[in-house]
Amino acid sequence: MANLLQDEVRVQIYRYFLTTGRAPSAMEIAAVLNRHAAEIEWAYARLAEARVITFVPGTQSIWMAHPFSAEPTPYRVRSGRKTYWANCAWDVLGIAAMLGRDAECTCRCPDCDQSLEISVKHGRVREGGVIHFVVPPRRFWDNIAFT
Repeated sequence: MANLLQDEVRVQIYRYFLTTGRAPSAMEIAAVLNRHAAEIEWAYARLAEARVITFVPGTQSIWMAHPFSAEPTPYRVRSGRKTYWANCAWDVLGIAAMLGRDAECTCRCPDCDQSLEISVKHGRVREGGVIHFVVPPRRFWDNIAFT
């Protein structure tokens, strides 16, 4: 039963991000699922423990549900009339994949400050770009906000 609630909450979190471009509060998910906010807060805590979502430090508000960021970042993804925030260049591609449609992002290289364009058209990443990982993926969760 507990895993079923977590799965339902997880689906609704992503559905909310995809629809609105922002993170849902526990109250908003509770209303959608016709549940008590305390149940949703419990599910949020379990999802955070499982590294499905990340909280804004010191709160139980969603900060990240990869590939989405609830806070503005240098990686603003545009698709149609919607705008989303990605956590990094890699997550730009994740958002495009989740949307299943064209997406683009203009950002700046965090190393050299050069303007970068990341785009996905007809399911293909535009050629010519390189994504560099400063931190090996196995160490991402050492400091997920940095990576």
